[in-house]
Amino acid sequence: MKSDDLANLPLTQLAGMVRQGTLTSRELVELYLERIEKYDGRSGINAYITVMGDAARAEADALDKLARARRFQGPLHGMPIAVKDNLDTQGVRTTGGTKILNDWRPQQDAHVVRKLKAAGAVIIGKTNLHELAFGVTTNNPHYGPTRNPYDTSRIPGGSSGGSAAACAAGFCAAALGSDTGGSVRIPAALCGLVGLKPSFGRVGRGGLICLSFSRDVIGPITRTVGDAALMLEAISGHDPHDPESSRRRAVPYALRLKRNLKGKRFGIPVNLFFDVIHSDTERVFAEAVRELEKLGGTMKEVRVKHTDLLPTQFSLVLAEAIFLAEEYLTRFDPGATIDAYLDQLGPDVRAVFGAQKGLPHSRPVPGYVYVKHMRESRTKIASGFAEAMKGLDALIMPTTVMPAAKIGEDDQVDLEGRMLPTMTTFTRNANPFNIVKYPAITVPAGHSRTGLPIGLQIVTRPWEDAALLDIAHEFEQATKHRRPPKLS
Repeated sequence: MKSDDLANLPLTQLAGMVRQGTLTSRELVELYLERIEKYDGRSGINAYITVMGDAARAEADALDKLARARRFQGPLHGMPIAVKDNLDTQGVRTTGGTKILNDWRPQQDAHVVRKLKAAGAVIIGKTNLHELAFGVTTNNPHYGPTRNPYDTSRIPGGSSGGSAAACAAGFCAAALGSDTGGSVRIPAALCGLVGLKPSFGRVGRGGLICLSFSRDVIGPITRTVGDAALMLEAISGHDPHDPESSRRRAVPYALRLKRNLKGKRFGIPVNLFFDVIHSDTERVFAEAVRELEKLGGTMKEVRVKHTDLLPTQFSLVLAEAIFLAEEYLTRFDPGATIDAYLDQLGPDVRAVFGAQKGLPHSRPVPGYVYVKHMRESRTKIASGFAEAMKGLDALIMPTTVMPAAKIGEDDQVDLEGRMLPTMTTFTRNANPFNIVKYPAITVPAGHSRTGLPIGLQIVTRPWEDAALLDIAHEFEQATKHRRPPKLS
């Protein structure tokens, strides 16, 4: 098998090869490290901030020794996994994409990193991200922009852009990201991958540099739905350091994947996701709808109430982000405040955080506004989605309204001649489901006329993660739209 083909195989297939003895973890680690050396770095894709080459080799050797004795540590035995650099790694720098934490080395692993290691994974590196996960471009002012492997003049999406680029380019077997308003699903869609946002509370967040405690979810970015199911199995479970994490028992998601969409009922929210859309995205979505119908699904147009309240929820993120950033920085510097470090932040994040601290010309979020939007507006939004979902198995829509933007379009993006705000344009389809805490997944659905990936987003009710994976798996297996990028 050619090295390019091997590097882009699904995680599940690679794990099977290690168990069969036809591939070693060390061979796989070396393959990915060679590709990182050749195609990554500041002048390349720039997916990684830190590559853990020596540590990955040593861990792979230890796991290979176990494999030769037919002793396997878990379902991810020997698999090189990349983690977003807002997840703590013991003794390895965790930057959060900000230069403030350039030399910060946590004393323990994040909960999900420990879970990965317990499942047999090899952590191969820490991936680039939008600074403090507060953006959708991964055009990082301190560590350089991550570039989309399908077109290096374009963004990979964000904030988990490095994780998506690394997985798409064949620099790891799978990756982890965090999702506040689409930060797993958006880059996965723009890089031709599967991105899963599990139900809120399904995955513990201890050791995550959080952006929003009411919305943040950690999820996998993978090459197939089966890979995402296997990763979710590995990282699910209660975390004593995360008060919002659930004690619900995780199911064996990968083992129970089904392939039967006959009779499944899908809702298309016509009043929410289709008033702004690229012609290529519209075409690909229409083709996806026809494919789901061929597989036995039925479609119903629905209208979601209270969508006018969606903009109010951004103020919650703003208020929570400033508190959480300061809380994390005190681990690095016990006396830290955002005010003290404001001038070290990039211009976009500095403007947002400066506003929260009441600096000149700013509009901080008053406490009564936070409470009103948390208790009243969010409840109404949730009721609107619950009503729209009645009698349905899932909602479907494009993951993003357009393919990847050009690097540098940080403030405004050109959607076929129409200039729109970059942040709200790319988050508009993903963001609502963080607000209502529904699980959501993006699956490759096709390509633009210029070859850029376009994703289909599928959404189910809270704790219907298994049903969500089933639907996505059937669509994926019937269409097989993903094709690896050609790197040069």
